[in-house]
Amino acid sequence: MKIDFKKLSAGYVKGAILFRKSVFDAMSVNKKMGLPRQMSLGDVKKAVVISAASRSGSSLLFALLKQDPHFYAMAGESTPFYKLNGLSSDRFPSDEIPKGLMETTDYILGLSRDILSDLSCGNHEGDVFNDDTLSDGYVNDLALRFALQWPQVDFNDGTLRGLTQKVLNAYRKNHKIFRKELFYLELLRVLRQVYHDINPYYYDIPEGMIRRKFPDVAIPQGPPNNIFMIEEPPFILLSPLRRVNRETLSDKILLMKTSADAYRMDFIEKLLPNAEIKVVQLTRNPAASINGLYDGWRYRGFFSHNLETFFKSKTGKKPGMLAIGGYSGHHPSGKWWWKYDLPPGWQAYVRQPLEKVCAFQWYAANKAIREYLQKSGKKVCRVKYEDIIDGRERWKELLARIKNFAGIPDQVSSPGPAALPVIQATQPPRAQRWRHREGLIWPLINSRNIRGMCQALGYDPGRFKEWL
Repeated sequence: MKIDFKKLSAGYVKGAILFRKSVFDAMSVNKKMGLPRQMSLGDVKKAVVISAASRSGSSLLFALLKQDPHFYAMAGESTPFYKLNGLSSDRFPSDEIPKGLMETTDYILGLSRDILSDLSCGNHEGDVFNDDTLSDGYVNDLALRFALQWPQVDFNDGTLRGLTQKVLNAYRKNHKIFRKELFYLELLRVLRQVYHDINPYYYDIPEGMIRRKFPDVAIPQGPPNNIFMIEEPPFILLSPLRRVNRETLSDKILLMKTSADAYRMDFIEKLLPNAEIKVVQLTRNPAASINGLYDGWRYRGFFSHNLETFFKSKTGKKPGMLAIGGYSGHHPSGKWWWKYDLPPGWQAYVRQPLEKVCAFQWYAANKAIREYLQKSGKKVCRVKYEDIIDGRERWKELLARIKNFAGIPDQVSSPGPAALPVIQATQPPRAQRWRHREGLIWPLINSRNIRGMCQALGYDPGRFKEWL
C-alpha cells in the first residue's frame, strides 16, 4: 500500500495542534495559568540570539545563560513551533525560509502565539514542593510538550494530565529535592503502561539511568516514528518554571537559541519587530564540531527531516534515496532521514561520505551567520566554545563579557566548569575527542573552504593539533 507521507505528517501536526488547544482551553479557565490576553512578541523590547552551527555548544551556553534572572527564554529550540505553523523544510527546499513568506503575517501570528506559550523566566525547581500553582502549571507544560514529542500517540488530555499529576504528587511526597531526570523516569514508567509507543531512550537522560529503570526496553536505532518529527530527539526535559507576563517582555531580555536560525535571522527580525536584537556568535573549531556531527548522525537521535517525499516526488527519474557513506547503510531510516540542519545546497551531498556532509553543515551555517552579520550591521559578541570549557576563571571572564554586551549588571554568581551541565551529548565529554577520527577530519580542514572559514573565525589550521 502506498503511504501518503504529506497527508500523514499533516495529520500529526493537526493532531498536536488540537491536543494543545484542549490543554490551552483548560488553562484559560484558571487565570493564573493562562497567557495574558493581547500579549504578543511585538511586546519584546530586547533580545539576544545565540547564533551557531550545530554541535558548537549552543545548548550548553543557552542553559548557562538562562540561569541569569535578567533573561527569559523558551524551554529549548523554536523548531517545533515552526513546524506547527507550516514553516518547516518539508515544504521548502531547505531550512531557509523563502523571502515571500516573511511578509505573510499568518505564519508570524501563529508562531508568536506558540513561542509565547513556552516562555518562562527564572529557574525555580525547588518551588515545585511548596507552590501548587507552579505544580499545576508544570503538569500543563508537560502535556503541551508531550504532544510535540509523540505526535503519533493518541493522547487523551484528561488521562495524560491525570497520570502526570499523580506521579508529581507522589514525587513531592517522597522527595525533598526535585531532580527532573528522576521525575521523568518515573513519569515515563507510568505513561508507558497506557501509551506503549513512548520510549525513554529518546529523552536527554543518561543511558545508564534509563537502563536501570527500564531493563527490558530495547535501545532504538531509528526515529520515534517513520513519518514526521515535530520535536527531534533527544527530547528535552522540562523544569517547573514561571510563565512570563507583559512586564517580563518589556523589562527583561529574550534569549533565543535554534541552530537552524543561522538561515533565518531575517525572519527573526520580522518575528520581533520592536526588539533591539543583539547576536552572540558562538564558534567551535571544525575538528570538534565535525566529529560531534558525525557522532550525532550515527546516534539514535537528531532525526530532523524525512526526505522520502522529496525523493519520491522526482518525476521522470527513478526514485532515489540518501546514500551517505558511513550512515545510510547502518539502519533502514538512513535511507530517508537527514539529521541536524538542512542548509541550502544539501542536495549535492546526498551521496557523499558522512564526514563531508558534516563539514558542509559546519561551513554552511557559519557562512550564513557571517553573511547576515556583515549585511545587517547587528551588534555582535563573538564567543568561542573553547573559552566556555577551558577553566573556571576563563568562563567567568567570558560570562561577564556576554552580560556586559547584553546590558546586564554583573551581580549574579556564575558556575565554574565543575557545574557545567551535560546536554544532548552522544558520548561523555572529553577534550580532543575528535583525535580518533583525525585521519578523516584533517583532509576536510585542509580543503579551501574550510581552511578559509577557520581563519575567518580565528582558528589557525597550522595549530590544528592544539584544538580542544
